[in-house]
Amino acid sequence: MAINNRYPASRLKQIKSKGNYWFVTTTKPPEIQAITGGDLTVRRSTKTQDRRKAELLHREIESQIHRDWDGLLERDPLVELLEQHWDSKPQSTKGWGVQEFIDECDGGRVLACTVVCMGKDGWNMELANQLFRYLSREEATDFRDAITVRQDPYPPEFQYEKNELLRAFMAENYQDDAAAPKAKTTSKRKIRTNLTGCPTILEVLPDYMNAKRWKKITDKEKQYVPNYIQHCVSIIGNRPLDQVIARDALTIMEALDEEGKANNTIKTYKRSVSNLLDWAVTNSLNETIEEPWIKANPFKGISSKDYGKEKRSYEALKTDQLHKLFELNMPNDMRLQFCIAITTGMRLDEIALLEWGQYKIDRNGLRYFDLSLGAIVKNDRFSARTVAIPDCLMLPKPATGRLFDWVTDDDGKSSKDASKALNKWVKKIRYDDADDRKVFHSLRHNLTGFMSNLRPAPASEHMDWITGHGMEGNVTASERQTTYSQDIDVEIKYDIVNRVKHPWLIQ
Repeated sequence: MAINNRYPASRLKQIKSKGNYWFVTTTKPPEIQAITGGDLTVRRSTKTQDRRKAELLHREIESQIHRDWDGLLERDPLVELLEQHWDSKPQSTKGWGVQEFIDECDGGRVLACTVVCMGKDGWNMELANQLFRYLSREEATDFRDAITVRQDPYPPEFQYEKNELLRAFMAENYQDDAAAPKAKTTSKRKIRTNLTGCPTILEVLPDYMNAKRWKKITDKEKQYVPNYIQHCVSIIGNRPLDQVIARDALTIMEALDEEGKANNTIKTYKRSVSNLLDWAVTNSLNETIEEPWIKANPFKGISSKDYGKEKRSYEALKTDQLHKLFELNMPNDMRLQFCIAITTGMRLDEIALLEWGQYKIDRNGLRYFDLSLGAIVKNDRFSARTVAIPDCLMLPKPATGRLFDWVTDDDGKSSKDASKALNKWVKKIRYDDADDRKVFHSLRHNLTGFMSNLRPAPASEHMDWITGHGMEGNVTASERQTTYSQDIDVEIKYDIVNRVKHPWLIQ
């Protein structure tokens, strides 16, 4: 439990990418987020890798965070919100500052809220809803009663007479109340009342999946995205679009973290919902007023970096492992695929799908594979490239059809079966069970390392074009488009890969 019940509780999290140091992480409350902007998550290091020491420092750091927030809130956020609307009020309030009005009037904060929300054309219910956030339980109840008494009939679209909004708000925001539910990260969280008739996430999902943006997306991805969204909905509830809040993104990520999902997986789930909300901003229209149900995506700017298991990257094979691998008595077609990988840096699926029609010889007699003619495995324009073939790579006599006979799946890929078969050989040369980051893909890392150690070293952009890196290379895609908008010449690539020596190759 947090030391200051006004603010969300914090937790300890060890972050591998930060040297396995422990961090205190918490979420900004809405009033702080309104002041600071930026990420919703606050993270401060304990400066220790020892969990017991981190636990001793946890509350001290949490207290400091709260003190910092208190400093930002020296002025009552309710007063600041009221002041934004103060000048439009009746003349009887002129000459008063908001704080003075609160201090001098018997009704205090409640009366000030009532005066500001009262207008000639009815109550400013949008403002009233904002003001509830900054009132105590007793003040919120009095404010509700004041509005309800003065408005008859009460606007049905808000349904305050049934107390549903207030009840939901109280339950979610006043955690010190015995009747309030404890914070949860499961689907049992209370779903907010649909006050406006806005469609829910799942109600707009079919329209979203039929939108133009999906026409060029593979059927496989189109199948996955609804599953991701539905799983997220099972965590936060099938909320109306206009009642999805930033906190829901954190709830989703916390729940997926508890499920043991990897960081990239959590990012994918959150992004799936966020993309739907982006679409809803411009495409989901309120049929009665022809305006979007939501004007902004509440998931924008929320980072997932502190959630989930970190991705375990593949490791390059050691020199002795490379020798052992190519000394294995394996079928010739298997050996050839390993040889192509270590000498060219091609991806497994690029190799598995190779066709003899992609094998070319340029005017200078240099051999290469033209991957722009075949299936582009990676969703990246830089994967469509020419692949220089070094002199040490011996190929069989050119023929027709595919080089390898792997079965293709519904997406036209072959990596599943190929990976299973080829990695059986890699497992034979691992040191032990803990050496499980050595796989067929490791050979790409080997070639990148070999190229980096050449003297003179090639330009990083050239190495990225050889391996088909885009965003994952040393420069971003946009930067490459500026300086290397087209694939570099085969001759440049050949010069680089041909300088790399492969004493382990036995063909």
